[in-house]
Amino acid sequence: MNLRPALPALLALLGTQTWAATPSYYPTKGWHESTPEEQGLDSQVLAGMVDNISRKHLNVHSVTVIRHGDVVLDTYFYPYKPTATHDVASVTKSITAALVGIAVDKGLVKTDQTMLSFFPKEAPASPDAQKQAVTVANLLSMSSGLDCGFAPGEQELGHMRETTQWLRYTLALPMKYAPGEKFGYCSPGYHVLSSVVTAAAHQELADFGRKNLFEPLGIKDVIWPPDDEGRTHGWGDSHFYPRDFGKIGYLYLHDGIWDGKQIISKEWIHKSITKQADPGRMGGGYGFGWWLANVGGLEEFGGNGRGGQKVAVWPEKDMIVIVTGGGYPANEVGPEIAKAIKSDQPLPPNPAGVQDMKAKVAEAAKAPAPTPLSDLPAMAKTVSGVAWELPRNASRLEGLQFTFKGNSEAQLKVKYLGTELNFPVGLDGVYRLGPYGPLKLLAGATGHWTSDTDFLLDLNFISNINRYTVAVHFDGGQIQTTINESSGLIRNGKVTGRRI
Repeated sequence: MNLRPALPALLALLGTQTWAATPSYYPTKGWHESTPEEQGLDSQVLAGMVDNISRKHLNVHSVTVIRHGDVVLDTYFYPYKPTATHDVASVTKSITAALVGIAVDKGLVKTDQTMLSFFPKEAPASPDAQKQAVTVANLLSMSSGLDCGFAPGEQELGHMRETTQWLRYTLALPMKYAPGEKFGYCSPGYHVLSSVVTAAAHQELADFGRKNLFEPLGIKDVIWPPDDEGRTHGWGDSHFYPRDFGKIGYLYLHDGIWDGKQIISKEWIHKSITKQADPGRMGGGYGFGWWLANVGGLEEFGGNGRGGQKVAVWPEKDMIVIVTGGGYPANEVGPEIAKAIKSDQPLPPNPAGVQDMKAKVAEAAKAPAPTPLSDLPAMAKTVSGVAWELPRNASRLEGLQFTFKGNSEAQLKVKYLGTELNFPVGLDGVYRLGPYGPLKLLAGATGHWTSDTDFLLDLNFISNINRYTVAVHFDGGQIQTTINESSGLIRNGKVTGRRI
C-alpha cells in the first residue's frame, strides 16, 4: 500500500465526528461475518486477489477485510495459520502511540513535557539546549531532532540493540536538527516513549496496554518482549492475531469508543491521524504513530511495518484492512481490495462468486504436495553434525549446524541473535511446522541438495516475519553462504563460515 498525500481535507470536513455509523455491536468476543456482496464488495474481485497472491507466491501471510463491522474476507496463506500470533513490526508504533494517548488522558503524561524530565538517572550529564527541549510530542511525530532515522537501514536501531542500555543509548544520541524541524524515522525514539509510560505509570508498557487497551477490547495472547532493563520494545516486536489487530482499527474508526466506554479520547484519536510531520518521500503525512495515505483513491490512516504488516482504516468506506506477510509487493493487495468496492449499499447476492472466493481461500491454506525424495550425496555424511560459525552480518544468523540421518528430513541448529533454535527440515519440499522460531512461535524449514557440495535452505520464521534463503557451499573447513531475507534485511549477502 503506497503512501501518498493524505487526510487534511477529509479531517477538516469531518471535524470531531465519528466517521462510521454507531455500530450495532463491538467485536469483544469475536467478529460478525457476512458475504462481500452484503457489504457492497465484489466477491469475485476478492477471489481474484487471493488467487493472484497464491499463484505468484507473494509471501503474504494473511489478509482480513472488515466492512461495516463484518468480516467479509479472512484468508491465511500457507504456511501461516490463524492460530498463530504474528509480529506486526513497526505497526507496534501505532500501539505505543495509543498507549501514550491513554496515559495523557489519565493525566500521567503531557505531550509538552520534555523527554529528559522523565529520566533523571539515564539523562546525559550535560545535554545541550536543543536536547533539553525535545518533548513527548516531538517523539510521537518522529521530529525529535535526534541524529536518528536519517541514514538508510535504521542504523541507530541496530546500534541500540547491540548495547545493554537502550534508553541511555538513545538519550545520548547527538542532535541533528532543532526539535520539530524535520521528520526522521527514529525507532529508538519510540522506545523512549515506551520508557516514558513506564516511568509515569510505574509499569511496563505491555502491562499498561493489557489493562487499559487489550483486555477491554477482548485482545488476547499478545506477545510483546522487554529489553534487558524490563522496558517494552516501543518501536516493534509486538505480536497479535490479525483479527484482534483489526479491533485497534475499529476503535480508531469509532473515535476511541468501545461498547459505550471511551477507551481513548476523541481528541487524541484526531491528533494521531492529523498530519504532525512531513515524511517527504516516505509518504503523505505522519501523525502520532499513524501514517496518512491514499490507496486506490481512498483516504487512509494506518500502521505500517517491515515485511508488509498493515492495519489500514478507510473511514469514508467504513472499512478496515489487515495484512501480514514476510515481504511482498504492496500494490498487489491494498489497491486490489479497493477495486472490490462497488457500492455503499448491499449488492445482489452472488453465490458463485462467494463459492469461488471460499475455494480460493481454502486452496491458499493448503500445504504443497511432497516432492520426490533423492539419495543424499556423500557430503551429507561428512558435514552431518558439524557446527559452523558465521561472522556478524546483516542477516542476524550467527551459526548453522546440519544433521542428516535420512533422505526425508534433516535437523538444523541455528544461532540467531545469540539464541539457539532447533528445526526439523523437510527434504521433501514441505515445512515441518512448529514453535521453532524466536519466542517459540510458528516457524518451519525445508531444504534440498542442489549438487554434491551445495545445499539450499529455506528457513522461515513465519510468525516473526523473516524468511531466509541460504545457499550453502561446503568447502573443507569452511562454508560459503549466500543469504537472502525476504523483508530486506540482507540481499545476496556473501558470508563465509568457519568450522568450530
